[in-house]
Amino acid sequence: MKQNPYGKVPVLVDGDGVIYESAVINEYLEEKFPQVQLMPADLLERAKVRIWIDFLNTRVHPAASDIAHNRAPEKARERMRQHLLALDNAMAGKDYLVEHYSLADITFIPFYTRRERYGTVIDGTYPNLKRWGEALSARPQVAPTL
Repeated sequence: MKQNPYGKVPVLVDGDGVIYESAVINEYLEEKFPQVQLMPADLLERAKVRIWIDFLNTRVHPAASDIAHNRAPEKARERMRQHLLALDNAMAGKDYLVEHYSLADITFIPFYTRRERYGTVIDGTYPNLKRWGEALSARPQVAPTL
């Protein structure tokens, strides 16, 4: 793909600009449309959102990819189990990763909706993750896209 030097999707074309990488596109859109706040105003809370986005993009998604492409699948499944446990623990008693619905939660949605493709079951083993994923998928902005 000539618009993305990484050869991946998504790519966002806005006027003469080309933006790629999901996390960068998400932040760009959040800043371009400030009436829909998906990043906290508080700098420490913003940093927490970015930490969770990094966790999802550098840990969960790569483990999922390794499982889907049969690359050291047993090791990948163990990594995935550890990552899901960490997320489940983080979601205990909470509706969102950081105080309010944010880009961190949005970053989880693609994995959650494709979990079967990755051979991942989110059931009573991860009750907080299951509750959170179901709630995210049911959001009026998300449900029609699934």
